[in-house]
Amino acid sequence: MTLTRYAPFDMQIDRLLNDAVRAFDQDVASWAPAGNAWEDTDTFGIDLALPGWKSEDVNVQVDKGVLTVEGKREETKSDDKDEKSSRRYHVREVNTASFKRSFRLPTNLQWDKADAAFTDGILTVKFPKREDAKPRQIAVR
Repeated sequence: MTLTRYAPFDMQIDRLLNDAVRAFDQDVASWAPAGNAWEDTDTFGIDLALPGWKSEDVNVQVDKGVLTVEGKREETKSDDKDEKSSRRYHVREVNTASFKRSFRLPTNLQWDKADAAFTDGILTVKFPKREDAKPRQIAVR
């Protein structure tokens, strides 16, 4: 597995630049859900924050060791056409565009046995580790 140094300052700069571009051109789809990659002794997992999304709006695929999560969500339609036409947003931060994120997976996983669950706005994709990759106790004599 390749380790990448966590650099919160770099993430803040990236977010600032993305927000600046979005402010000039609302059609730029630069949003991607925040995520966590984690592991325990038996499992490797990725969590993506997708509040307000539905599971049918998200597609999850694994191909040659790369997990790709993509989603597309349309703006909520109002039954009252007059209400929609008179609506003016003062702040609009809930994104209705699409996104696509890809993650290179470690080689010690069983990619074909992935499990995905969508609970409380969090998409969790789990992969069991191969038996030979799990930690084991070595007896000392």
